[in-house]
Amino acid sequence: MKRITMRFGAPAWFWPGLLFLTAFGAPCFAQAPVTNGLVARWSGDGNAKDSAGHYDGQVSGGLRYVPGPAAAQAFQFGGGNGQGLDFVQGQIPPVTYTIDASGNPAVLNPGENAQVDFGNSIGNFGTRDFTIAFWMKTDSQYRYEAFLGKRPTCDAAYSHWNIFLGSRPGNPLPGFLHLGITSARSQDPGEFALFSTRPVNDGQWHHVAWVRQSTSAGSCMGLLYLDGALDNSKPYRETVDVANQASLLLGQHVCQCCDGCHAYSGAAAELQIFSHALTAEEILTIYKAGKTEK
Repeated sequence: MKRITMRFGAPAWFWPGLLFLTAFGAPCFAQAPVTNGLVARWSGDGNAKDSAGHYDGQVSGGLRYVPGPAAAQAFQFGGGNGQGLDFVQGQIPPVTYTIDASGNPAVLNPGENAQVDFGNSIGNFGTRDFTIAFWMKTDSQYRYEAFLGKRPTCDAAYSHWNIFLGSRPGNPLPGFLHLGITSARSQDPGEFALFSTRPVNDGQWHHVAWVRQSTSAGSCMGLLYLDGALDNSKPYRETVDVANQASLLLGQHVCQCCDGCHAYSGAAAELQIFSHALTAEEILTIYKAGKTEK
């Protein structure tokens, strides 16, 4: 297999045009479209800084930045399964890739350990309502893949929550979203799991929002929104207290050591955490703000 290193640059005349588009034509996420209850916001636009709070992330493991929704940039984990140079187009640093047997470029996985660590203070929701919203783009065919989670150890010693693609044992097809909350209490074993009704591993940008919403009966509902519309929902028997001392990790999961879970392979952008349950209208507003990319 032939390895090639390319440096993507741009002639001097390109930059004024780019500035013109940025100022007058291209949409961007300069300001979050919904700010009520916004606790943290990581756009992924060239860094892991939190523009809404004080939870700056630490990037490691070969993570890169690639074109994202709304003309912004996004975090890039792994190399995907066939998107080729689509993921690296416009990158100024050198990009190494291979030529497959058919003569097509295939991006090398730049690091199985790519992740963003947001620290252990964020994501401790306790028993409160919350919303986690983000954009993602992947074509991964793995049946069980990490995306975002806060879990200290690979057992049920602590309550925790996670977002996966697929599950173990679980989803018969790859690419379905899997939102999970597990209680550490021995009298309430098992995981609350909410799955999307359709896969998202089609190589396109999708907006996802996970909402935990209290009910008047003292229980709560889990709601999953895909691309601005409610995709699935499920009642919780009770509100699990999810708070622990683990770091909130994007792209990795503590159980990759032992249960067949893979690191995330794809892109992510505009990760936002809210301290309450967003309404359907607010989620649609966030989706519309980023829909204008492509």
